[in-house]
Amino acid sequence: MAYGLRVRKADGTVILNTPDMVGRIRYSAVVASGASGSTTLSDIAGKTAYAMSIPLEGAKIAHSVSIAGTTFSWTAQSNARMASSISLVLVILTD
Repeated sequence: MAYGLRVRKADGTVILNTPDMVGRIRYSAVVASGASGSTTLSDIAGKTAYAMSIPLEGAKIAHSVSIAGTTFSWTAQSNARMASSISLVLVILTD
């Protein structure tokens, strides 16, 4: 017997079916402009994880993010025309 969740609109159209990929936020933090750092997320081992960064200031550059094993890292970015932004950094799991 299959288990899952299926969500439908009023007209019966399926808008979510658990065989579809559903993500959940595993980690989030607001990091200062110019700051770099990392954290260990031991529970992401063997799971599909995505890292992202969202700039919170206009006309500035978001942090660069990466995942290596169970370590999530963020690095401030800037160039001659744009400064580093305060950023929201996230790890999304789709397990």
